Order: sequence, then structure tokens, then C-alpha cells
Amino acid sequence: MSSGDEFQQLVDREFDELVQEVQREAEEEEAAAAAAFVRPFYHRRTIRRDHVGAHQRLVEDYFGDNLRYPAEIFRRRFRMSQRLFIHIANTLAQQLAYGLDPADMFDEYLQLGETTALTALRQFCNCIQAIFGPEYVRKPNADECQRLIDMHGRVHNFPGMMGSIDCMHWEWRNCPVAWKGQFTSGFKGRHPTMILEAVADYRLRIWHAYFGVAGSNNDINVLDSSHLFNDECRGEGPTVRFMANGTQYNRAYYLADGIYLRWPVFVKTIRQPVGPKQSYFAAKQESARKDVERAFGVLQSRWAILRCPVRQWHENDVASIMYENWAPEEGASTSHGVATSPLQMGVPRSDAYLIQRFADMRRETSHTTLQADMVEEVWNRREGGRRA
Repeated sequence: MSSGDEFQQLVDREFDELVQEVQREAEEEEAAAAAAFVRPFYHRRTIRRDHVGAHQRLVEDYFGDNLRYPAEIFRRRFRMSQRLFIHIANTLAQQLAYGLDPADMFDEYLQLGETTALTALRQFCNCIQAIFGPEYVRKPNADECQRLIDMHGRVHNFPGMMGSIDCMHWEWRNCPVAWKGQFTSGFKGRHPTMILEAVADYRLRIWHAYFGVAGSNNDINVLDSSHLFNDECRGEGPTVRFMANGTQYNRAYYLADGIYLRWPVFVKTIRQPVGPKQSYFAAKQESARKDVERAFGVLQSRWAILRCPVRQWHENDVASIMYENWAPEEGASTSHGVATSPLQMGVPRSDAYLIQRFADMRRETSHTTLQADMVEEVWNRREGGRRA
């Protein structure tokens, strides 16, 4: 064998060893990479929480023959009286025609799947609206308007006051991604919300509720789409008459905060009061307007579902969850105003009449006059009696 052949064999042998070394390193790298990406497969752990047994113990503790906890602890824990809870449960049981007591209804609900449970929640909300809505979710009639103005005139010294108006934001956790921009307001946080507009009286009853407006709106945008003043514009609502500083007014009003417009249907505070009269009026107005804030607080404290972000996906389901009398005390006078039923005539309202009422309800000069008279009236009524 010549020296040239030996050299060629040496080169081939070295080349084969190099190729084998490269292949070995490549296989080691692939094996290491595969081992790095191999993750253990975890099975979801299931814990049997014995919901039915917990419910049975709950019923025995609060509704059994030998009660463990008295009624006052039930009210403190569940934010409602035991009598009210039993009334709601029995009424729902009769309405659904189950023929079961509330405990059996709850046991049946626990056996439902997730999808069916959502349907049951929707059915529950619809039943609540159908049963209690006609009494508790409606407009006040003439007699109730009279009671409202009497109560607020006696308690707050504001004659002609129907209640306080404000808006509340409710966080919508499962808002669709495509809608998050319009339902999010930087002023109220970074999460999507829906807005509830409400009118509440001194005893925290909500007489008007308008819900579902996107959270990026403010109180004025909500008011523009609300139906609160529809009857007032058409001249179909109860007529309210009251005296303030010797001037007669024929339209009721609501206490509102600074964002609302200067309309004669609102009485707002004075941001920079001058003198004792305006300072006293501002303090009384801001104190009385807290009625609606208290109503929102009680609503959220009594119903935990409103205190937490809502988890439903559809707007109608959220609205169904949200939309779920006081009698005058003896000796209540009518010196705070008079409310009468409107006259229903057969002739339809003309366009000019509707436009005129619409303009009168938004006249800023009327708001200024009403506010000035209310300053004097509240000052004269201080300490429970009129003063010169």
C-alpha cells in the first residue's frame, strides 16, 4: 500500500469519528432538551365538601326545634331578619309549585350541575321580580308622593323633596373582552363596571332604579338615557305643590351632588357658601343627600353578591340580579307640600306642550330661584321651628 492510500484511510477514519462525535452530541442535546420540557401531569384534586350535610347543620342551627343561634345572630350574620328570609323562601316555593319546603329546594339546587345552576339562578331572579316587583319596583303614586314630601319636610326641613339621586358602579368581572373599553372608566378603577342610577328616600327605600349603562359614562350620561323624568315631560306624573320662602312651586325635586345640571328638578349644594344662611343650607343639603349613599351601603352589605364583582357573562343575567313602604307616622302634617293625581284628558298632548315642559324642566334660572328660596326656607326652619 502506498503512502497516499494510507493517508486517505487516515483522513476517512478521522472524518467518520468526527461525524459520530457530532451525532452523539446532537443526540445528547436533544435528550437534554426533551427532559427539560417534560412536565409531570397533575390530576385535579376533588374535595368532597358535603354541601348537603353543611346545609342540614345550618337548618338545625337556625330553623330547628332546638335552635343553636337566636334570631339576632341570624340577622347580624345574614343581614336580614329571620322572618323576612322565611317569607321570601316560602313565597318562592309556592310560586315555583315545588310543593317542598325551603330546605328541600336548597338540597335540590345543590344537586344541579354548573350549567343548570346558572339557569336556576336566572329563574330565581325572574321569580323574585315577578313576585315582589309590582310592589317594590315601581313608581310612587300620588298618596306615596305625599308621604315622601311630608317625611322629608319633617326630617330634613326640605319641603317638596322626593328623595336623593346618585349612581353606583358595580364591577363586571366577566365582561367580554371586546366591551371592556366602553365599560371601563379610569376614574372608577381599571375594571369594567355597570352603573346603577337610583332614587332613595330617608327610610332607604329605592323608588327608581335604572341599571345597565356602561361604566365609562358619568352621571349626566346616565340621566340622559334614564326614564326618570319621562312622566314629568309628558305631564302625566303626580302634581306636587309646596311653599318655599312664600313662593309656591308645582314640581317636586331631588337632592343631587355637584355633577348634576342646574335644573329646577334638582337642589344642589353651594360649593363656596357665603354667610351663615348659605353655610347652614350647604351642610343640611349634604347631610340629607347621604340618604342615597346609605341606601347603596345597605344594599351591598345585605346582599353579598352586590358587594363582590359580578361573575355572569350576559348583560341580561347581570340586570336580573340587580333588579331584585313606609307608612307615615301619626301626626304627620301636610304643610310640606300637596301631591295630587294628574288629570287624564282624552285629547293627546301637542308637540308644543311637550317641548315647553321639556324646556321648563331644564331652565337654569328656575333652579337659581328655587335654590335661593330653599336657602331661606331651610334657615327659617332650623332647630325645628320657623324664625323671622
